[in-house]
Amino acid sequence: MLSESSFNGEMEKQPLLSSKKIPIRRSLLASFLASLMSFTSGTVVGGWTAPQHPETVGEMMFMMETMEEMSWVVSIYVIGALLGALPAGQISRTVGRKKFLLLLAIPMTVGWLLIMLFVNEVYLILVGRFLCGLSLGAVTVAVPLYNYDVAPNVCRGRGGVFLDFMLCAGILYSYVSSSLLGLRMFALTCAIFPLVFCALFWRMPESPLYLYSRGRFLDAKSALIWLQGDDSTVAAAFDEYAKLQTEDDALPVDKDLQPSGRKQAFTKAVVLSLALATVQRLSGAGAIIQYTAKLFSISGSSVAPNTASIITGIFQLTGSGITIFLIDRVGRRILLLISSFVVVACLAMLTLYFYFLNKGMLADSLKILPIIIVCMFISFFRLGLGPIPWFITTELIGADHSNRAQSYIVSYSWILSFVVMKTFVTLVDDFPVALWLVYTVISVFGYLFILFFVPETNNKSTVEIRLSLAKTYHINSS
Repeated sequence: MLSESSFNGEMEKQPLLSSKKIPIRRSLLASFLASLMSFTSGTVVGGWTAPQHPETVGEMMFMMETMEEMSWVVSIYVIGALLGALPAGQISRTVGRKKFLLLLAIPMTVGWLLIMLFVNEVYLILVGRFLCGLSLGAVTVAVPLYNYDVAPNVCRGRGGVFLDFMLCAGILYSYVSSSLLGLRMFALTCAIFPLVFCALFWRMPESPLYLYSRGRFLDAKSALIWLQGDDSTVAAAFDEYAKLQTEDDALPVDKDLQPSGRKQAFTKAVVLSLALATVQRLSGAGAIIQYTAKLFSISGSSVAPNTASIITGIFQLTGSGITIFLIDRVGRRILLLISSFVVVACLAMLTLYFYFLNKGMLADSLKILPIIIVCMFISFFRLGLGPIPWFITTELIGADHSNRAQSYIVSYSWILSFVVMKTFVTLVDDFPVALWLVYTVISVFGYLFILFFVPETNNKSTVEIRLSLAKTYHINSS
């Protein structure tokens, strides 16, 4: 095997930087196919609440005996997700991003097969949902890490949004199919999707950074050449990888930052990532997506709840699709601000709607308002707050520290999601005005936080982002 030193010596004649435009099609293809596992995750998230009766799961699925059972069937996957996310970064670092993603198809398939085979056994359905959740949580860690490793700076945002886009596609599929199919057939189709993912993704390259870290320099070079079309950027990539060979418990090393600056940059990155995850989850979007049918049922909307669920699913998929075209042109920060502002406005309108509904002051002609508000909410949520927090951690912290950070922050996000899921179904019945008001107030603070503290990371290298986070410690003179 070629040693690192001999390989670097072989490449010394090549320029470290090239003015040639980097091809991105193959990088985007690899990121997109990796995100197909997110489609299977979306089938776990959507379609599990009843259009007409709060005590059922799926219009043609089965009857739950209690609201508590219904709540657990809907939310059990979140517990699996937060547990699956915790070790995911380290495991993917050990076995490889690609191999780990392929392995995640196993618990997802087994989970759906359990549901298919035991459609009348609630506790086995809970086990199946939990297994699917394990895979889902790990996917939300592993896909952003793989994308960060294979996508150049110029298209990193598009690759990151694929995770959210395919999640929305899976949710929409669940909305539609759960209203047409019985639980057994629905589960069977969902069990097939991970196998389709494996068939399509196994030809994609392993993360070049992972290969380099394992001393497989020729394999890393081959992966980079496949992703970028030629070998003009291999030397620059290897030079960058060499800088990242630090211990996982050490702060990233950067010659342009003093130790105090490195520490400040890392701390800021973690705080920013946690804050964005908090704003994302405590906007109530997850509960709205999960309980769309129930929300429209209790709101008195004139639109059939199942129809409304499908309509909102289409809107959120459209919103996420638009983000793919804007994220690398407009930037993360502007999309976050626009998304957050409209989310605040929609939550405020929902608060007022339920206030007047409880007072009996709503005309029948206004009962279509919830579907309009929710469609606007979910479209703009998917414009920024939905997709960006999933992958911005890898940009803010960088490849050398993202394995653990992405796992911990995503697990924290799923903890918040579980709290929202478990409380929403009760609070929206008993205290709807207070619930929407709390979401509104939190989202206002979220908007202000983004406005004053979140930096732009679009088309910036890891070094540039760190310098922007710790600019007061930038060495201006030798």
